[in-house]
Amino acid sequence: MRRTLGYNIVLLFIAIFCMSSISLSQDAIITGKVRFGNEILQAATVSVGNKNILIDQNGNFLLSIKPGTYKIIITHAGYKKIEKTFIAEAGITTNVEFDMIPNEHLEGVTIHSRSKIQRSNLNTPVPVDVFSSGKLVETGQISLTQMLNFLAPSLNTSRELLNETVTLRGLDPQHVLILVNGIRKHPMAWIFAGNLRGQLGKGSVGNDLNSIPFPAIEKLEVLRDGAAAQYGSDAIGGVINIILKKTTGKTFIQSHIGQYYKGDGEKFFLGINHGFSLKKKGFLNLSGYYRYQAPTIRGGAFDGLVYLIYPPNATPDDRMRIKALDDHLAQTRGFNRKAAIDNAGNTKFITTGGVANGSYPINDRTEIFWTVMANSRKLDRGGLFIFPKDTSRVNFALFPDGFQQRNKSNTVDMSAIAGLKGRTRNDWHWDLIANYGVNSVKSHATNTNNASQSLLLGANAPTSFYTGTDKFRQSTNDINFVKQYNNPSAPFKTMSIGYGAEWRWENYISTIGEEAAWKNYDTLNYPRGGTGAPGPENALNKTRNVLGAYAELETELNKHFLFNLAARYEYYSDFGGNMAGKLAARYKFSDKFMLRASVNNGFRAPSLQQRYLTSISEIPVIIDSIRTSALAGTFPNDHEVIRALEIPLLTAEKSLNISGGFTSTFLKHFNVTVDAYWIQVKNRVVISGTFERRPRNKLDSILDRNPAFDEINRISFFTNAINTITKGIDIVLDGNWSNRNANFSISLGANFNSTRLVGTVKTSQTLAAIPQSPITLFNSEEETRLEKGQPDSKIILSMIYKTEKIKLNIRNTRFGKTSIAPLSARPEFFSPRILTDVSLTYSPKKWLAITVGANNIANIYPNRLKYSENTSQGGWVYSPEASPFGFNGGYYYISMNFSF
Repeated sequence: MRRTLGYNIVLLFIAIFCMSSISLSQDAIITGKVRFGNEILQAATVSVGNKNILIDQNGNFLLSIKPGTYKIIITHAGYKKIEKTFIAEAGITTNVEFDMIPNEHLEGVTIHSRSKIQRSNLNTPVPVDVFSSGKLVETGQISLTQMLNFLAPSLNTSRELLNETVTLRGLDPQHVLILVNGIRKHPMAWIFAGNLRGQLGKGSVGNDLNSIPFPAIEKLEVLRDGAAAQYGSDAIGGVINIILKKTTGKTFIQSHIGQYYKGDGEKFFLGINHGFSLKKKGFLNLSGYYRYQAPTIRGGAFDGLVYLIYPPNATPDDRMRIKALDDHLAQTRGFNRKAAIDNAGNTKFITTGGVANGSYPINDRTEIFWTVMANSRKLDRGGLFIFPKDTSRVNFALFPDGFQQRNKSNTVDMSAIAGLKGRTRNDWHWDLIANYGVNSVKSHATNTNNASQSLLLGANAPTSFYTGTDKFRQSTNDINFVKQYNNPSAPFKTMSIGYGAEWRWENYISTIGEEAAWKNYDTLNYPRGGTGAPGPENALNKTRNVLGAYAELETELNKHFLFNLAARYEYYSDFGGNMAGKLAARYKFSDKFMLRASVNNGFRAPSLQQRYLTSISEIPVIIDSIRTSALAGTFPNDHEVIRALEIPLLTAEKSLNISGGFTSTFLKHFNVTVDAYWIQVKNRVVISGTFERRPRNKLDSILDRNPAFDEINRISFFTNAINTITKGIDIVLDGNWSNRNANFSISLGANFNSTRLVGTVKTSQTLAAIPQSPITLFNSEEETRLEKGQPDSKIILSMIYKTEKIKLNIRNTRFGKTSIAPLSARPEFFSPRILTDVSLTYSPKKWLAITVGANNIANIYPNRLKYSENTSQGGWVYSPEASPFGFNGGYYYISMNFSF
C-alpha cells in the first residue's frame, strides 16, 4: 500500500513537472479588432516584435507570440499610428480593440477604386487630393467651391453670381462627376447658354457643390483623372467625392461674419452638426446651416445714350450734338448712371440647408443606411437696364426714366438616398442603393413691365411676374459586389474584385411662367410683348433611361506592383451604347519612391438640357459700340430650323486620358507628387455662336417658313463642332515638422495647364451658305474663352504654425494669365495676380476656436479693362469672363467654432 502511494506521488510530481514545462513552452495568443468608430478598417497592419500581419475582412487579427513584454503597433493609411505596450503570458489569450484616429496630414482615400483597402494619396495609382473639413475651414471662405478654389490648384470656379460651378484641369463643369459617400449626385437643372457673363463653361450643365451643407462634411476627395470606366460617362475629367460625418455624441457649431474692404458684400454663416448613437449600434448625424451674402457692385457709370438715339447715317457732328443733349436731359432728370449696370459684382442670396446621414445594423451581416439632403438658395440680381430710349419696351406711366429688372430665383436642391449593405458568408461585400434627386430653379422678375400693357393698364400694370421653372430629376438604382482578398503568402498580397450594375432615369422639365410675363397684348403698337421671359414654345418635358454595368479588378502582386483594371458599358435610350476602359498601375521602388500611370477612355452623352433646351428671349448685344438687345432663339439640335441648316444630330463626346507621374518621400519630413496628363476630347459639345438674320440670307428664308419666328433675328444651337487637347502637369509638395510644443507645416501645389482647339470647326454645306458661318459657329471669342478663359497656371503656397492654443495660417495663391477676345471689340489680356490670405486662430479651451483673418489682405484686383468697347458703355470696369478670383478686393472676417 505504501509502495503504491509512493509510486503515485512520484507520478504526480512527474506530471506536475511536465505540465509546468508545457505551460512554460506555450505561446501567448493576442486577438483583436481595428475600427474607426462604427467603421471596420480592413487591411490595417499589426506589428508585434518581428511579426507583421494584415487585418482580415472583418477587421480582426490573431497573433501567436512567445511570452514576454511587447509593443503592438497598428498602422493604416490615413490614420494615426497606434502604439501600446502589453505583457504576453504563456497560454493566455488577450483580446484588445483599437479605435483609430484619422490623420489630417495624410488622409486615406477610397475614390481611386472600389477596393476595401484605404490607401494614402501617396500610394494610389492615380492622383487624388484629400481635404479634411478642418483644412477647408482654414481657407476663411464660406462656400465649398471657394474653399476648394484656394486649396486645389487643378480646380477652378466661377465667381459668386448664379452658381459657382467648378472645373478640373481646364475642362468643362459637365466633365466633373460629383459623388456623396461614393454615390452619384444629380446635376443642376440650370445650363449656362451664354446670356450670363461671369460663369465658367458656356453651354455646360452646372454642378452644384454648394448645395451640400458644409457642416455635414467630414472630408472631400478630388480624383484628378478620368474615371468614366469606374463611375459613369460624365467623369471624363475627374470626380469629387464628399464624405459625410458619422460622428456620434459630439456637437460642432461654426460661425463666420465678414465683409469686403469696400464696406459691402457682408457675409454671415452659421452651421451646426450633432450625432446621435442609435442603441450603440448605429448612428444618426444631423447638420443644418444658414448663409447670407450681401451684393457687391464694382462697375463704372453708363456713358451711352439714355433718352435719345442716333439716327441712321448720323455724322460725327450729329452724334456729338445728340450726346450732349442726352447728357443734359439725364442731368436735368437726375438719372443715376452708376445704377444703370448689371451684375458687376456678387449676387445677393440667402441659403439654408440640412442633412441627415445615418445607418443601423439589421443583423451581424446586414446594415441599412440613408442620407437625406435639402438646400434652398434665394438669389436677387440685377438684370439688363432698359433705357427710356427703348420706347417699345417701357411703360412710361410706370418707369419714365427706364428701369433695371430684378431677377429673383429660388433654387431648391433635394436628394434622398436609401440602401442596404452587407457581407455574405463568403465575405462578398454588397450594397443595394436607391437614390432620387431633384434640382429646380423657379424664377421671378420684379421692377419690370410688359410694355404691351401700357395702353390697356397704364400705371395699374403689374411690375412683378412669375417667369417660369426649370427642373431636373434623376433616379439612380445601383447594385454592387466587392470581394477583398488579403493574403501576404499568396502570389498576390491583396486583391479586390468588384462588379455591379446601374439603372438611371433622367427627366428635364421647363415650365413657362404666367401669361403676362411673355404675351404681347398689343401687337399693333408693340413688336413684341412680355418681360423677355420664355413663352409657350419654350415648354418641354423630356426623359431618358441609362443602363450600365461595370467590372473592376485591383491587385497588389507583391510589395512593389499594384494595378487597377476597370471596364464599364453604358446604354443611353437616346444615344445607344459605349464601352469605357481604364488601366492604372503603381510601381513602388521603395517606401520613398513610386511611379504611377494610367490610361483610360471616356464617353459623355449630351445632357438632356443640351439636347432639348429651347429658349426664345431677349439678349443684350453690342452694335456699333451701342448696347441694345435682340430677340434670340436657342433651338434644340433636332429642331426644324437646325435641321434645315443640316447640322448633324448631337452625338456623344469621346475622350482619351493619359497620365503619369511619381510620388516620393525623399526627405524625412517631405512628400512630393508630380503628375503629367494629356486629355483628348473629340466631338466636344458646345453652344454655337449667334447667327444673325439678315434680309434674304439663308437663315432669313428658313425662319420665314414659320410665322412664330418672325421677330427672331438671331439663333444658336448645340453641336459637336470641335476637338480639343488639354495637357498639363500637377505638382504637390508637403512638409511637416513637430516637436513637443509646436508644429509647422508647409504645402506647395501647382498646376500648369493648356487647352487647344485641334482640327477644323465642323460645319455643314447649308450653313456655309451663310456668310462667315464657320467663324460664327465657333468664333474667335469662343476659342479664346475655351483656351484662355481659365488660368494657364495656378500655384498655392500655404504655411501653418501651430502651438497648443495658437495657429497662424498664411496662404499665397497665384492665378495665371487669362484673356478675352470679344467679336465687337479688341482682345484684352490679364496678367497673373498673387492673393495673400492670413488668419490667426486662438483656442483658449479645447472646445473653442476663435479666428480673425483677411483674405486678399493686400486688396488685389485684376487688370482693369483697357478698351471702352469692352466695358458695355462704361458699365464694366473688370472682365467678368476671365477673373478667376473675382473682382471684389480684400475681405476681413471673424469666425468662432465650438466642439463639445
